[in-house]
Amino acid sequence: MEHYKASDRNSEETYLKVCESIIQKNIDMYLQQSKTMGDEIKELYDNYRSNNPELHNDLVISIAMKEQVDEALKRNERALVKPYFGRVDYIDKEDEEGYTLYLGKNGVVKDGTEPLIIDWRAPVSGIYYENQVGEGSYLVPEQGCRQVRLDLKRTYEIADGKLLDYYDADVIANDELLTKYLGKNKEAVLGEIIATIQKEQNDIIRETPYRNTIVQGVAGSGKTTVAMHRISYILYNYGEKFKPQEFYIIGSNKMLLNYITGVLPDLDVRGINQMVMEDFFIWLLDRDFKEKSYKVIRKEPGEEELSDKKRSDHFQSFKSSLEWLDCLKGYLGKLETRTISREPVLFREREVYTTQAIEDFLENNKGYSIQNKINLLNKRVLVKVKNYLEMLDAEPEVIREESKRYKEYFGGRSWKTSLLDSYMEFVQELAQEREEYREGLNGLLLKLSKKELDVYDLASLSYMKQKIKSTEEIDDVRHIVIDEAQDFGTLVFGVMKEILVKATYTIMGDVSQNINYASGMNDWEVLKTEIFSPERDRFHVLAKSYRNTIEISKFAENILKHGSFKSYKIEPIIRHGAEPELLISSSPEEMAQSAVQRIQGWQKAGYETIAVICRDKEESRQVKRLLSENLKLEETEGENAAFATGIMVLPVALTKGLEFDTVLLWNPTEKQYPKSDANVKLLYVAATRALHELAVAVCEETMSLVLANVGDLW
Repeated sequence: MEHYKASDRNSEETYLKVCESIIQKNIDMYLQQSKTMGDEIKELYDNYRSNNPELHNDLVISIAMKEQVDEALKRNERALVKPYFGRVDYIDKEDEEGYTLYLGKNGVVKDGTEPLIIDWRAPVSGIYYENQVGEGSYLVPEQGCRQVRLDLKRTYEIADGKLLDYYDADVIANDELLTKYLGKNKEAVLGEIIATIQKEQNDIIRETPYRNTIVQGVAGSGKTTVAMHRISYILYNYGEKFKPQEFYIIGSNKMLLNYITGVLPDLDVRGINQMVMEDFFIWLLDRDFKEKSYKVIRKEPGEEELSDKKRSDHFQSFKSSLEWLDCLKGYLGKLETRTISREPVLFREREVYTTQAIEDFLENNKGYSIQNKINLLNKRVLVKVKNYLEMLDAEPEVIREESKRYKEYFGGRSWKTSLLDSYMEFVQELAQEREEYREGLNGLLLKLSKKELDVYDLASLSYMKQKIKSTEEIDDVRHIVIDEAQDFGTLVFGVMKEILVKATYTIMGDVSQNINYASGMNDWEVLKTEIFSPERDRFHVLAKSYRNTIEISKFAENILKHGSFKSYKIEPIIRHGAEPELLISSSPEEMAQSAVQRIQGWQKAGYETIAVICRDKEESRQVKRLLSENLKLEETEGENAAFATGIMVLPVALTKGLEFDTVLLWNPTEKQYPKSDANVKLLYVAATRALHELAVAVCEETMSLVLANVGDLW
């Protein structure tokens, strides 16, 4: 930490060279240490004997120390490319000292202890993110705010060890600086994210992990980036209480998960669990779910449910809601009543455990599973019988023999009925009670009889497992990050909140992008007021969009006007680009030729990530066949599908949460997107994926059907 000093470009260039020299010295030192430790570990392995605990301990310690050195080596190697991105000169109001700090993606120390570059996650880095020049403060976790006077806030452009330029906050506005960065291609933009985190994003990143945080963020507002940086921040500042293996990132599909978690190693985060929502509940079910015995229905967002769409939507809305969870609780209450007798326990015609005592126990232990209650009641009645016999001075042998009959008085030590059978019983009883949903419930019973389960069935079974048969709390889940949260109904959040009692949540989404219109969330109210606490937890809105140009943003907003739902206002950053382009062709073949020409033009212009967005998987396959003769396309289906630099042909559902340099929207006719709020949201998602340029390919004969969807933009 250096004392405050004035500077000009020459001194900035000199300081950069000094930093690079120190970092290179660190790299040489860590390389030598790593080699030496590697040789020592090899020698320990060569002499290893399993019956020598001292040697075993030496080996474990040596491996751990080498891992630390290798991590420091990687940190310095990364820092050498771009040592820092920012600087703050400030007066600390508590000690009245002046300081100059350089901030980087990777913290670097000089001579093993002296801070040279401050890690962006360190509390003091909050000065850069939270303040403009003048009076300000920064948050120190679990201590509160520290007051400062910020005199200089500077952002650097450094590439390959050279200082290209720098900008001071009181000279260039935030939005101007962002516009400069956002004008680059996608890969370049990702490299500048830490330097351009905005105050409203930083507030979310540095929110305490002991609260639940819900974030409504419009398309392109940086929700996912904020979530990944938040994980890195929590593990850096709360490492003693939160471990990587206790973190879970949950998304709607594997491509999205791979895409959003790809930045984590660069943020110094490893060992995080990542799962799609279905697999998370399968993991919770553990031995109660035998993968080969069941067929998990992994619906793509936006797919039609049944031929009778309206009736299906009505049932799906019910099945994915908290009302379904309330019905499930009602069933479990009846199951407990049927399973656990309230009749007084008699021994030698004496009442040793009264009905009132049993009911008091059940009332005072509502949080326990039915099996736990059975086990505890069995223990209690056994103690009461033994106490009674001891009072009668019975012989030990008599006590043992007579009390045996009461070991499982209230039931066995493990639950015998399968969860699926109990779930089907619940659905059958519900079908008798709720006539308005009877058709949907009977359809569900048919699917369950074939062992076909969707995410809401898996959530229900997970809840039942915890409330019927589990005898321990799940305590190895501490923080859950859910991306594109609006795609899931409130049932999944209600279940998680009730069975993962030690977990906190970071929930990111945009209700304007809910393309599971019937079963997902179209507002945040239930989550905010019924599942989480409005007094204790936090709700943030990210209204500013950094992704799209003004022209693309207007196009997308025009699509939203076709919906009947309320949407959050979008504030696009002032960055202009080309108007969305309409490519009109007379046939699908000509459309393909036109698309190829447009894509090749984008490639020549230096754009690296290009998407052709179709309505569904079938149309994507057709378009791939049309384009593959002239273009190299990336793999987008099967287990190997992953976000990649190049050209991707994707159904709109799989583009959720992704962004590309340019997008070509394929023939969005009214036939493909019939008029409905759900399809308005689908089209909005497709239109907001592009950073720089958007084109719409249409066939002449369906032109009017396209314009019916996207409005009077041409």
